[in-house]
Amino acid sequence: MSGVGRGRGAFFKAKYGGGGRGLGERSPPYPPPNQTPQVTSSGGGKGQGASPELLQILQRIDRRQYGEYKQLYGNYHFSETPERPEFRLSVEHIQADAFAPPSRFRALIPIKSAGFSEETYNPRIRKIALCDYITRNAHSIITRHGWENTSSGSGWSGPKGGDFTINAPSQQVLERTSCLISKDAKTSEKMLELRFTVGLPAAGRTILGSQAIEILTVRLPQLVTASMLWNSMNQKHLIEHIKSIEDQHALRKGLKGKNLVAFIGNGSILPRQSGVSALPMTGSEVVPFQSPPSLEVTIQTPNRGPVTGMGIPKGITVLSGGGFHGKSTLLEAIELGIYNHIPSDGREIVVTDDAVKIRAEDGRSVVSTDITPFIGVLPGGKTTDQFTSEDASGSTSMAANIQEAVELGASALLLDEDSCATNLLIRDQRMQALIQAEPITPLVAKVQSLFKDHDVSTIIVIGGCGDYLSVANLVIGMENYVPHDLTEKAREINTRYPITIATHDTYGNIPSRTPLLPAFHQNSKAPIVRGKHTIVTNITADVDISEIDQFVESGQVKTCAELLRVISKAGAGGPRAGGGGNPKTMREWARWIDETIEAKGMDVLHTEGWVMGDLVQVRGIEAMAVVNRVRGLKAKGQQGI
Repeated sequence: MSGVGRGRGAFFKAKYGGGGRGLGERSPPYPPPNQTPQVTSSGGGKGQGASPELLQILQRIDRRQYGEYKQLYGNYHFSETPERPEFRLSVEHIQADAFAPPSRFRALIPIKSAGFSEETYNPRIRKIALCDYITRNAHSIITRHGWENTSSGSGWSGPKGGDFTINAPSQQVLERTSCLISKDAKTSEKMLELRFTVGLPAAGRTILGSQAIEILTVRLPQLVTASMLWNSMNQKHLIEHIKSIEDQHALRKGLKGKNLVAFIGNGSILPRQSGVSALPMTGSEVVPFQSPPSLEVTIQTPNRGPVTGMGIPKGITVLSGGGFHGKSTLLEAIELGIYNHIPSDGREIVVTDDAVKIRAEDGRSVVSTDITPFIGVLPGGKTTDQFTSEDASGSTSMAANIQEAVELGASALLLDEDSCATNLLIRDQRMQALIQAEPITPLVAKVQSLFKDHDVSTIIVIGGCGDYLSVANLVIGMENYVPHDLTEKAREINTRYPITIATHDTYGNIPSRTPLLPAFHQNSKAPIVRGKHTIVTNITADVDISEIDQFVESGQVKTCAELLRVISKAGAGGPRAGGGGNPKTMREWARWIDETIEAKGMDVLHTEGWVMGDLVQVRGIEAMAVVNRVRGLKAKGQQGI
């Protein structure tokens, strides 16, 4: 239990699927190839309906120096053809050369002209589902036709560019800036908008105009025709997609009324194909999930009607069972239940809300975090009410992760003993008798008071720490991937083998800090994102976020990088993104992020003034978890939430 997640369960994760948290960021074609609109030359023909102005510019700059591509800035009208209505192409950014990040474009079409009725995008959850589907459709078309492949001729003078790309969705359905419904600034007409990038082709620094014409006047209209029109869609599949996402949203909203922290629908397929895949396992050996009768609950949804499954009530829940029987996979499914999933994922009726995965995180930076509920005065008289470390240990990092999650508004903590610090989980009676001068209070002594004082539940995977049976409200045992309610059996065992757990009547302090970030806002560009694991900046050390388990797409990290600039600017006394006179606390920032994305969308978060298609919705909790890991963060701390 060193905090690196390589203990018990590693074999199971590799074989049956754990750790598939978005590892399949390039999910398979969706809809499947036999249901995806086909691209044909009739989608636009050789420049049929293309903007004459765009064609003239591309022909004029052919074989000129690469900088001449900047003549493309502007808007271009593609006229109506028998296959599609008119649309507009907006050129947002032109790359400096063939080796620079690709150029950015938008295709816009009136949503009425595209044929979508209001019921497909209203209310907001349906709009998210529709735009997600269109992004998946466009991505599937691009990859199936090989349009995302970059030309890379040998040497400087060889052909470069030509790649046509769009945000690659994961198994999760999220709001993205790759596709959205906006209002025309002049007419207020609702527009369907698709954002993508193109590596403008060149040989060395010489423009390859004929290839650019092929991409922008042939492939682009074909993509618009195949991915942005109601009549081109597999309409049944699209409606099923929208209804599924709406039902998942309803299930999550229904948790509170049932006093639940999580719900796992009967028939769900929880295991993944492998430890490096987010795709559901298939085959005769797969065991569909089935709730034990004592834990079955039913939640009403608007489209599927009643959905029955296992409800996990608020409180302290232990998930136990033998090795390789599915307890970690169940926890991971709950962990990703904060997101909606595509209908074929297998986990589309597994939901939770405001739950946060907790682990030990050796070496992380911690700033002014009150960890006194778990760790008292350290040797040398060092206090821990504003604990700061550039290299936190397993126990101190885990204590900080718990405290920060509660500070940010988590309603449930999710833990797996494999990735936790043992000395923060338990301390048995023999060790208590042997070692008197111990500053650590284990979690087992605090989970009940954490729930009583702050209404924060705990779900923990336990295979070897029997002490938790004494404090659990519910014990679920996994056997051959089938859950059993072992609560009464656990109580009998507690009576037969009594032990004393020195539980605490009160939990203790929760930090309430105001962040002050380094001056990210003074840089002309946002920090650079490296996958889902690192944010690179030129004014601090790289921000290691590899242990934040609930990121599923790199675009979420890109959104967090933008938010670093927003929060930095507010802390420096500049115009505050959310208005108001007082600097925000960590929890207030988390709430502001959630509310701002819901009310205004993610474009408002972009700080460079460019239209971007690579931002993906993120919870305020994860965004502020990134802030907490910035080396160079300062925080004004005070007690009391």
